[in-house]
Amino acid sequence: MLKFYPDRPWARFAQLLLDLLVFAWAAAWIAAGLAVYRLVTALWVVSDAISGTGHTFNAWIADFRHAFPGNLPIIGGYLSSAANALQQHTGDSLIQTGAQAHDTIQQFGIAMAVLTAAPPILIVGGLYSIRRWRSAREMGAALAFVQAAERSGSLEQARSLLAFRAVASLPFTRLMSASRDPVGDLSAHRYDELASEMLRSAGLESFRLYRRWPRQLETSPAQPSASALPDHPERRKTALPEGSSRTGD
Repeated sequence: MLKFYPDRPWARFAQLLLDLLVFAWAAAWIAAGLAVYRLVTALWVVSDAISGTGHTFNAWIADFRHAFPGNLPIIGGYLSSAANALQQHTGDSLIQTGAQAHDTIQQFGIAMAVLTAAPPILIVGGLYSIRRWRSAREMGAALAFVQAAERSGSLEQARSLLAFRAVASLPFTRLMSASRDPVGDLSAHRYDELASEMLRSAGLESFRLYRRWPRQLETSPAQPSASALPDHPERRKTALPEGSSRTGD
């Protein structure tokens, strides 16, 4: 059983606020990673300029091809092969270089964004998640303990066990704040304060050790039966049959 938030309102609010702060921390670092990615990918201007220069060269070469007829004897084949070679070593090469630079910049931007955001998120978020998981398991186990004692009708024994556990495991400052004489309370079977403090240390309130108030409200006090009322002369008078007469008439 897992219980992620304590019973006490201020403790629940503090835990919720801490959760929101951790989420805000993660969101801030994700935003920082995106900012780094955008900063790196701003270099796409350079790669796009290289590709644009290649497309410009290819456009000029295409215009050069259309500037002369292709069926010119001798010089026509030479000019066509020269245009092809010029396109291959200038325009196409620049377009390929620009595309490769674009992909490299994108990969580098992703790597820098991950390296920026991942370490603080994993360190803080991971440690906090482990702590929250352990706390939720502890509160859930304490709640399961109390519910099992309630189902079996052994809340008094549960209080005594929690009181002994409080003396054995609580820090002395917290133990002495719960009871001025813990050993004396155990000897006198005064378990309430110690058991309540032990439950509070686990994130639960002490009302769970007693009958819960909704059940007390649901069970109205039983009305006294007629047999339980005291024997009174007036009752004897009203209990007489209608046809009977009083003595002395």
